[in-house]
Amino acid sequence: MSCEWNPPSAYEQRERTIFLMKDSYNPQPEKTLEFRLIYGGPLYGAGKVNTRSDHKHDIRKVFHEQLKVLWFRNPSLSCWESNNSETGIRKQTCRNLAERYSFNGVGYVPLSFDGLGVACKLDILMLRPEMPGQTLIKGGDIDNRLKTLFDALRMPKPGEVSEPEGGINPFYCLLEDDSLINHISVTTDLLLGKVEANEVRLVITVSLWPVISTLLNVGIF
Repeated sequence: MSCEWNPPSAYEQRERTIFLMKDSYNPQPEKTLEFRLIYGGPLYGAGKVNTRSDHKHDIRKVFHEQLKVLWFRNPSLSCWESNNSETGIRKQTCRNLAERYSFNGVGYVPLSFDGLGVACKLDILMLRPEMPGQTLIKGGDIDNRLKTLFDALRMPKPGEVSEPEGGINPFYCLLEDDSLINHISVTTDLLLGKVEANEVRLVITVSLWPVISTLLNVGIF
């Protein structure tokens, strides 16, 4: 008995990567702030009936731990300072953001926020227990699991989080709002091993670059 392997066709290879959003007006330059976020675990679809706010926040906590390290280990971010709009006192930017985006006793620190003037690109590698090439577009809409992911990358909105943060303060997020994403691509492949139906492994390459020069972003690029 022989086992013959047939390599995937060029069409099948293309089907693994889907470009969901591409801002041609703000192309990526050579110099960017680039890093990777990783998640492994269940990823459930969210809808209007079940928004899965607690599930999103569980994933958000995973990204918080990684972004916290980034803020302190990246030289540009750790030294990034800006003026407090209320006091006029110059502080570390993450402290100013925690004061600006504070509710329920927790200060949130988004890396990309309205007024920063940067583009945000997400290149997502999604390993899942489904054959690669199966579309992420269903009925003209984005797979509901991706909606869960995008919401987990942004700050929670007041009323979305039902449980206290458990001492996490400040809380680091990638985005103030997911509308700040300019570019999105998703590459899918088969997750090998014994896994649950909704389990995934995600490697998210995040790229940020200025689209306009502002006093806020001049120090990090």
